[in-house]
Amino acid sequence: MKKNFTTEAINLKNYPLNDNDSIVVMFSKTKGLIRAVAKGAKRPKSKLGARVQMFIANKLMLFEGKNLDTIAEAQSLNTFSKIRNDLDKLSYSMYLAETINNFCSNQNKQDENNEEIYDLIFNAFDKISTAKTKEEVLLSVLKFQIKLMNILGWGIDFKMCSICQKEIETNAVFSFQMGSFLCPKCAKNSPNCIKIHDKIREFMQTLLIFDFNKETKYDSLANLAVLEKCFLFMKKYIDNISHKKTKIFEVLDIVQ
Repeated sequence: MKKNFTTEAINLKNYPLNDNDSIVVMFSKTKGLIRAVAKGAKRPKSKLGARVQMFIANKLMLFEGKNLDTIAEAQSLNTFSKIRNDLDKLSYSMYLAETINNFCSNQNKQDENNEEIYDLIFNAFDKISTAKTKEEVLLSVLKFQIKLMNILGWGIDFKMCSICQKEIETNAVFSFQMGSFLCPKCAKNSPNCIKIHDKIREFMQTLLIFDFNKETKYDSLANLAVLEKCFLFMKKYIDNISHKKTKIFEVLDIVQ
């Protein structure tokens, strides 16, 4: 007899299994990344149809399966409805989903970080959904990038040189080869480095240590150009670690 279990989960992706059923990829609060069949979800009058769309948080009851679980019941907790009505919000939310899938696909289902990651995804989608400007969207995405890497053990130390272990006062550079910041002296013989302004380091360090929903002094000061540069910096760092370049923005460029 199949065991059932309940959990909260956020839909990251769905695709058809057959004419009537869909497979939903979700990140759950208790079991991490899971895949489940939503039977009859593609039928016009299906109760599950609306609840298995991308970027919806549900409280679920599922039956365990060998390879795929089966959704028995779903109750929406948050539809993050405004994500689907805005191309920027949709694009960055798809980036978040792709990043989670790249890093968590082989994660142990009993991982102690599952709840923390779930809460991070939930907060990020919620902030993106309710954002009124692109700056607010990017700020939420940047917080997500920095905090996810920290949770997974790939956090960046924005203050210390990774070679001499001394605090960097000014003129820091980031080595993508080493995945860390270096002081000017230690960076002399290190290839593939970029200079990062002291204020940018301070900005990202603040986002790391503050709670996701905590407003910082930078929330209204960071302009679009700065936020885009920080996002691209973190994206390159994350792509280097995962060895899987996120492709959502390349796809959107082709479509547009």
